[in-house]
Amino acid sequence: MALKWTKDAQGALNSHSDQPRLSKLTKAIGMAAVFGATAALSPMAQALKTDFGMEYRATAFANELDEAGVTGGSKESDNGFGHLIRVKGNFLDEDTGISVYTSVEVAGDRWTGDDRGTATGRSFNSSSRGDNVRLDLGYVQVPVGHTVFRVGRQATSYNNCFLVCDDRRDRILVVQPFSKTTSVVAGYDRRRDSNSYSDVDNGDMSLLGLTTKVSDWDASVLWVQWYNNSEGPLTTTPTAYPLSNTTLFSGYLDGSIGEALDLAVGFNLFTNGNVETGVPGDDRFFQEDAPSAYLRLGTNVGIVDLGVQYAATRDGGLISPGFDTWSSLINSNPEATQSASSLYRMGGTLGMKDFDEDLLIGRAKFNLTPKFSITGAVGQLSVDNGTADDDSMVYDLQFAYQANKSLRTWLSVGMIEENDVATLTGNDLIGTAASGASFAEDDVKAASLNMSVSF
Repeated sequence: MALKWTKDAQGALNSHSDQPRLSKLTKAIGMAAVFGATAALSPMAQALKTDFGMEYRATAFANELDEAGVTGGSKESDNGFGHLIRVKGNFLDEDTGISVYTSVEVAGDRWTGDDRGTATGRSFNSSSRGDNVRLDLGYVQVPVGHTVFRVGRQATSYNNCFLVCDDRRDRILVVQPFSKTTSVVAGYDRRRDSNSYSDVDNGDMSLLGLTTKVSDWDASVLWVQWYNNSEGPLTTTPTAYPLSNTTLFSGYLDGSIGEALDLAVGFNLFTNGNVETGVPGDDRFFQEDAPSAYLRLGTNVGIVDLGVQYAATRDGGLISPGFDTWSSLINSNPEATQSASSLYRMGGTLGMKDFDEDLLIGRAKFNLTPKFSITGAVGQLSVDNGTADDDSMVYDLQFAYQANKSLRTWLSVGMIEENDVATLTGNDLIGTAASGASFAEDDVKAASLNMSVSF
């Protein structure tokens, strides 16, 4: 499949003195071709099934922040471009059922022009950054009876993206089905291991989950336990992984009531963290209980899909940045496929005491044709840091066109009104200049034009 080019190949072949070598090379290639053709017809080769694909995404974006809150820049607005290319190859041995799944990220960064080394920190993939070819996925799946084992770098999402969304994990996973609708999942993740012969910086965890289906309802519950690798104030040499001895419970229920109403409800609860920030009383890194939850209702009326959603955190409860809040500016920013429109993160303070957030939002999607839709959303974001609180109206509009099964384009435009308490976060694609920026004096606006190709 791969072509290798040698710089001096043409010169060597044109040299008279190299003709004997060329003859031998020609014979060798001919023998290899015959051998390859024979191998292709062998039963062993026939047992190998392959599946190749690719993904391309491009975005053009612009945003406008509160001028007083932007650091490291001379303007309150920014614009840019970026693209993402992933090449996928999967292999299945039909005799044994063993399969290998791979994905290579060929490119995935904000465009920086001719000097590609100037902004390697800005990329679509928050799990693997840098302007290089890099591993996106790579794991083996081994079936043993009805049990399935997976080892390697895997994609993971859970709880309608409320806990984790399109992230990449170095993971060992076991899936044990007990029926067609019920399975138990157990696994181990190594989230970080920066220094040898030191476990303070290790971020390793075990997980155990149950998924089942009852009638038209999907239900699941997950327990995660981080290992007790560090305790006390956050160290700097080496830096401790912030989740130590932390316990997590997460679960959801997703289905429909009759044929008229779709319902999804889920929660996260973090507690028991051992690592401290050194700031008395903030409880970050989940030293105490930190819950979060969501409720989503939806129905269809002719060509219109209607929905209402409520999401909330208490005492710094966690919400994945990839959770679809129906606002392009709030979360809606998967870990491995960042969005240039996302500027505010709900559920990102990691257990900060008395820090509460609420988002109530409604959405209407008009399916004007089978390929073209317009979606509008209006809501209210409320933020309370324990000493002050404020509310902001949220507005969002999206035009989406599914040209065919492979090509989709969409335009998103959104705004969050000024807020005296909340601060912005930015993300890995647009850069960190907006992180911590206030928007107490002005509204936040963002727009992006996107294209996605997948086959």
